[in-house]
Amino acid sequence: MKTVITQTPIGNLAAEYQGEFVTAMYATPAPVAAAEEPFAREIETQLQAWFAGRLLQFELPFLFLDATDFQLRVWDQITRIRFGATQTYGEIAYRIRTGPRAVGNACRRNRLLLIVPCHRVVAVAGLGGFMGDADGSLVRRKQWLLEHERKYRQGANRTH
Repeated sequence: MKTVITQTPIGNLAAEYQGEFVTAMYATPAPVAAAEEPFAREIETQLQAWFAGRLLQFELPFLFLDATDFQLRVWDQITRIRFGATQTYGEIAYRIRTGPRAVGNACRRNRLLLIVPCHRVVAVAGLGGFMGDADGSLVRRKQWLLEHERKYRQGANRTH
């Protein structure tokens, strides 16, 4: 397993990868670690493009490690939510015939931040939690990500 750490507007993000598959992406306090391999440089390039609003969907191959069938079903639904849009925990739960709390628990276990965009899953009334946080800095990060996407989605709609 190799790791590249990239500076972003929401802090440093670590991307773990095996071969040419991202296996995890998460926030880290660790310092930036320059990409030396072509795939690591591609991860950095796509992250920079995403945060600049030039990339609306990551085109990085990824693998889920240690995931249950249920989590895979939830995450599959989440990857279908388009850039700048949201769905509620309940909407996803209805489609896969489960409960909203179970969807939230699967979101909490997502190890592919941004690639599987759990920040796009919200409560019926409000943001809901983010990565196990109900009202702290991680929820503020979720709010930032949603506002970022809406800003660039609106810009993309005006130019097409």
